Amino acid sequence: MAQSPFDRRVLEETAFAYWGSCALFAAVQTGLSARLAQGPASKELLAGELDLDRRGLELLLVALQALGVVQEQEGRWRLRPEAAALFTPGSEQDCSHVLLHLGDMVADWARLAECVRRGRPVERPQPKEGEPSPPRTHFYRAMRDIARQQAPGLARRLGLRAGQHLLDLGGGPGVYALTFVQETPGLKATVFDLPQAEEHFRQEQERYPGGEAVVFRAGDYRRDELGGPYQVVWISQVLHGAGPQECTELVDKAARALAPGGVMWIQEFVLDPQGQPERFAALFGLNMLVNTEAGRSYRREELAGFMREAGLVEVEYTGPTVEGSAAGLMRGVKPGN
Repeated sequence: MAQSPFDRRVLEETAFAYWGSCALFAAVQTGLSARLAQGPASKELLAGELDLDRRGLELLLVALQALGVVQEQEGRWRLRPEAAALFTPGSEQDCSHVLLHLGDMVADWARLAECVRRGRPVERPQPKEGEPSPPRTHFYRAMRDIARQQAPGLARRLGLRAGQHLLDLGGGPGVYALTFVQETPGLKATVFDLPQAEEHFRQEQERYPGGEAVVFRAGDYRRDELGGPYQVVWISQVLHGAGPQECTELVDKAARALAPGGVMWIQEFVLDPQGQPERFAALFGLNMLVNTEAGRSYRREELAGFMREAGLVEVEYTGPTVEGSAAGLMRGVKPGN
């Protein structure tokens, strides 16, 4: 029988959970996990190579051992075989960039109560004139790695075919568009995103045969025209960063870029895939409170409402993007031939 969420032990486990999270973040941030991915080593060797305090390193290793990430044998530490691929830089299952991105947000999440009181995101110091904005490398690489897990095989489900032109709106590194084109010979795609995303797109484009069929168009979708007409518009994990009014306007703008008979797909963390708030989507809504002016997670009917207001028909929720995913897909069609 499942334990009640009001069970004191369950409540305390939830409250203490961030300790384990921070241990994982530290393993990546210190370079420990990447070093252990190269092979086993003693504490002394690890401390010297990574310039870590021996006491701090020992306590972190013991914590990671309790979490099932590492193991010790005859004085040498190694990643557990089941965890190795998740911490090996460059592997298909590497989670390091996702962990670095989540680690970047810990200080902001610690101010959640303040955000709830004010209804506004965390205030961050603005760069002085002439200074570069803080880098978003961890964010872009995390989004890239998550998309690499979600995108394969999706083109068939979306009904993509040769001769179509797809818009990947807010596509960042372009993983979805590049994967769709690779899996659908004859498909063309445009990734539309802010100029700072182009560097990450170019790096990703080099990995894909036929990647030249995908072009990057720099712009701000709030102000700039999207081009088109497109036969397919793919809007993945964009709407949660905006409030309802902006979502209405953006979906309408994207619908106007669709050719008659074209299809719009929206991928989002949907609050109620089974009629009840989904845990991850609900907590992700708080992440949007901490990080955006008006963003939030949306319910299925809210997403459908944005599409219907834009004049789309046959609007439907088609289920999780992949089995077990917190993300789901909404589909709508622009009337016409």
